[in-house]
Amino acid sequence: MQSDTRARSAGSGGSSSKLPTPGEQLEARVSQLWFWEGFYSRHGVNLQRHYREALTVTDLDLFALDFNPQLSTTKYIGEVKSGTGKSAAKPLDRIIWLRGIKELVGADSAELTIAGGVTDRIRSLGQSLGITAQNVADFERREADAVGSLANLGPNGVDALVLEKEVKATCRRQPDLERAFWFLRGEVFFLDPFLAIKQLIELLGRVSQLWTPRLQDSEAMAVRWLAAEATSLLTLNLVTAAGMSVTLNRTDWDNLVAERSAEGSIPMHQMRKLSDSVDKFVAGVLTAAKVAPEIRTEAIGAFLPEPPDYAGPLAEMCWRLKSDAPVARALPRQMDLLLFERLVRQRELSPQVTARMGLARPGAVRFRRLVAAFLRGCNASFEELETALKEPITPEGQDNPLQQAKDSPPPAS
Repeated sequence: MQSDTRARSAGSGGSSSKLPTPGEQLEARVSQLWFWEGFYSRHGVNLQRHYREALTVTDLDLFALDFNPQLSTTKYIGEVKSGTGKSAAKPLDRIIWLRGIKELVGADSAELTIAGGVTDRIRSLGQSLGITAQNVADFERREADAVGSLANLGPNGVDALVLEKEVKATCRRQPDLERAFWFLRGEVFFLDPFLAIKQLIELLGRVSQLWTPRLQDSEAMAVRWLAAEATSLLTLNLVTAAGMSVTLNRTDWDNLVAERSAEGSIPMHQMRKLSDSVDKFVAGVLTAAKVAPEIRTEAIGAFLPEPPDYAGPLAEMCWRLKSDAPVARALPRQMDLLLFERLVRQRELSPQVTARMGLARPGAVRFRRLVAAFLRGCNASFEELETALKEPITPEGQDNPLQQAKDSPPPAS
């Protein structure tokens, strides 16, 4: 399905010790199925780094989001069990366990995929708890219908899992990269969208500073992977934030963005109380010191956080997304696929995949260019990332002239 086969083995290299287990492979395949069924999906989302407590549950096997026409989100989680031995998990136990995890993370529904038999009674009980139960044979039928020849595209699938393991090993050698990796594989999924946007922009700024074509292959791959993952998740949070503007007028929306982008982990209403207390204390000190009144006035509100310089462009970006919600709701999945193919794997998608995902539609192209411009304005981009976002997409049935140039032999001297 790919027009560039040179990078086909990029995700499958490495020693046999890096190969994922059968359980991990099944997780990656189910995540891939969810993507092609219409969700923004990830597997192996870390929980411990978010809750900062010792948990029996270390991660979510599957995590996915979907947008409705008003850009409200629906959250899904999943559990995958591939064992078939005597000690293998039992469907009823896992359904009850999964119901608890569903409540913990605030998911709207969940899905269990298990190798053991799933009876009609188990399925019915699962449905009453908001959980769909299926066996591996059920999953494989869905996979054949929805995925087929689209396997191992973008950030999902077994090849992508192998590549992620290699990136993880590279990031482990540098503390800053390791922190970035685990932020993207866990904590970011549980943050308020505005706080996530701020931290993702900061992360992209640092990653962009690391990029240079002179990086060694493994380091270059790690930087490209981090940039693709962060940009994809940033787009997801931009669309999520845009959904909050649906019932607001433009002035109220601009004020909300300025306030929410100024606050950190402490909500703004609490920061105002702290600021008021500090103002009173400082005013008393300055009055006792007989400081001029105009200086005392200037000191008021000094403790209150200021919004970042990109607050205005952020409000505009989200407002435009909201104004074309049918296109915006598809944007995170489009960006996810395109970035991992172009930036990470350095290959072009086939016209058939391009058409299925709507990548060449004018609205999708316009929004990708807006995201690229927003990142450039935040100093959170680099040339290869911007090229991946802005390079033209070939419509269905046409050959890509840029790809033809890559594949053509050099002219005779």
